[in-house]
Amino acid sequence: MTDIDCTDAKIFTYSFDVAIDRPAADVWPLLSQKIDVWWMKDYRALGGNSVMSLDPSVGGSLLETGENGDALEWYRVQMCVPGQSLYLVGYIAPDWGGPTTSMLKLALKEDGDSCVLTVSDALTGNVTESKAKGAKSGWEQLFGEGLKALAESS
Repeated sequence: MTDIDCTDAKIFTYSFDVAIDRPAADVWPLLSQKIDVWWMKDYRALGGNSVMSLDPSVGGSLLETGENGDALEWYRVQMCVPGQSLYLVGYIAPDWGGPTTSMLKLALKEDGDSCVLTVSDALTGNVTESKAKGAKSGWEQLFGEGLKALAESS
């Protein structure tokens, strides 16, 4: 006989903006095609030498590939409006604190000669406020220090 555990599922949402001193037309290719350049080494689950890639078409994935051929699909693309937004769905396995589903939206909006990236996420499942705050903090660093820094230095 197998033991069965039952836990309550929760939903946490958060959103934040990253102001980037570059037009959205310049930021979109960095976001969608050059993710490996700005994705910080500390946020690579398969090691600092892994490669991050993003296929922004529907059904495409945000993928991390390790040196030995190991791979991790972070997210699958649910919707893409080129130059404007990506809707991504990702799963967190029980080994990493799940099961949890993340529905992440990345949206660029022009702001004069600059743009604003709005990041919003909804986490559903075995998630706590602490885990949601950790996810938000990680995305703030990746997009605020990784993507923004690359965009503004290019």
